Amino acid sequence: VGPMPTPAVAMLTRSLRADLGVMISASHNPYEDNGIKLFGPDGYKLSDKVEAEIEARVDSDMSSHMAGAAKLGRARRLDDARGRYNQYVKQTFPRGLRLDGLKIVVDCAFGAAYKVAPEVLWELGAEIVPIGVDPDGININKGCGSTDTDAMCSTVSAHGADLGIALDGDADRVLIADENGALVDGDQI
Repeated sequence: VGPMPTPAVAMLTRSLRADLGVMISASHNPYEDNGIKLFGPDGYKLSDKVEAEIEARVDSDMSSHMAGAAKLGRARRLDDARGRYNQYVKQTFPRGLRLDGLKIVVDCAFGAAYKVAPEVLWELGAEIVPIGVDPDGININKGCGSTDTDAMCSTVSAHGADLGIALDGDADRVLIADENGALVDGDQI
């Protein structure tokens, strides 16, 4: 599906009735720490037990269990993945509620939500000040996002925004700043 938030992979795995969803992600870490997150057909992460079984198989000699090239599955790009996910996210927002009149800074951490987060907020009516939206493959989470909120907080103040949203690289963590650029306690969110 290309660059998409981790929650999108979970949602798409379930909605497409796939056997497995795979996310390659640094999450809230630098790109060198990329890892793999696996989702079952229900859209939930696999259990620790199942993950341990997979790891054991990967670490073992699998040559006798590998399928030949002609028996491998097929790959096909899902061109409308971003639109499907945007629609899903908007449907989780209370019906009739809009963000008209709000100016929102959204820091996408040069990560997977660099397109969907600004799009969804704009489609809900907000004026968007996007930052961290030019990923180059190695700048994920670097001096931005939920692991370094200084840029988001100062941008809120500089633009007179109503709030700021800082995501991590795979967009499954969030921190919020108020209209003064001060972080909001997680319990208040």
